[in-house]
Amino acid sequence: MKKIMIKQYKAPRLSGGGKNKSTNKNRKNTKDDARVMTPGRVVLMAFLILLFVALLGAYLFLTTDLFKPPPPTNIHFPGASIDGDFWIDADNAELHENLAGAWNPDCFTFLVVGTDAGVQTDTMMLAVFDTKKNTVSILSIPRDTYAETRSFAGKITNAYGRGRNIARENGFSNEEIAEEGLKYLKNMIQYTFGLPIQYHVLIDLRGFKYLVNEIGGVEFDVPMRMLYEDPAQNLYINLYPGMQTLNGDQAEQLVRFRSGYESQDMDRIATQQKFLAALMKKMLKFDLKRINALFETASLYMETNISMTDAVWFASRGIHVKLEDVRLNTVPGVWISPHQLAYKKETMEIINKHFNPFTRDIPESNFNINDKGLGVVSPEPINIDGATMADLIK
Repeated sequence: MKKIMIKQYKAPRLSGGGKNKSTNKNRKNTKDDARVMTPGRVVLMAFLILLFVALLGAYLFLTTDLFKPPPPTNIHFPGASIDGDFWIDADNAELHENLAGAWNPDCFTFLVVGTDAGVQTDTMMLAVFDTKKNTVSILSIPRDTYAETRSFAGKITNAYGRGRNIARENGFSNEEIAEEGLKYLKNMIQYTFGLPIQYHVLIDLRGFKYLVNEIGGVEFDVPMRMLYEDPAQNLYINLYPGMQTLNGDQAEQLVRFRSGYESQDMDRIATQQKFLAALMKKMLKFDLKRINALFETASLYMETNISMTDAVWFASRGIHVKLEDVRLNTVPGVWISPHQLAYKKETMEIINKHFNPFTRDIPESNFNINDKGLGVVSPEPINIDGATMADLIK
């Protein structure tokens, strides 16, 4: 039997920096553990499948007993309140004085971004993993959400491309251009929503298609006739309504379709969240023997600062997460062409209740949610609690 050699483990740092990239190149296979997958393991894997890196982390945890990671130490992380222009390294941002010393050492924050192999960030999600309460909260950010700083004003989806352009103009290498684009988007989201982001994952949708194909497709009830094409984006959507098994290409069509919905991006996000629940359900039947091979290819479509040891640590902490403890929310707002304007009051309430990594409330001064001065308010009560994965699977 081949053995996996794991270096001395270091607990995840909360600096938000670093350029470690998860990879499983040259990694040796091990004998699979015969233990049955519990719902907790599936929830962990389904959530971190969006991150891809944790698939291998879960694999290593399930097949080895070679480590017992210590709790996080030397906790320090920058806040989201940025003085002046936010085009700076997040590591140099100052922690808001009202939150100094209030970081919850059991909470870890992630930004998950899906791209179309270009500069459009079709999917943006903030996630908070509380390793003591065994809860995961996922906040979807509509791509048309309006954001504004001294150097940027427009749809938040365009921040990634803006950062890439700045890096290109300043002579960065091709690899650095992608990193700087993600940093720009990451800082924009921190600045807007008051949430410090420790870890980020950028996933090419080609990897998403590969994943769906490798697990044999996902059974899903397509809600409506979906017909759309955009040759400029190489996007061709042609789906019929009803229950069916979607392959990777069809799954991509499903999660990218939005033009036929009444509220476009908001309805699309709701469909994406339901598809994630269906993907989780399918993962209950997934063969653990194929995870390692799956990750070898999936990792080619991913850029992340999550190290392998951190991925293993998160896997070990997520064993007891239950379906009802994975919560999904969407930033609420109203469409006023050409932007989605977020409801500030309700968004702050959602973040402080379900996404706050601090031991006390994030003050209003830490949020920079911009509605163009229109003072938009919700005409009806907003669902602050969102829905759990258990609800969506039902």
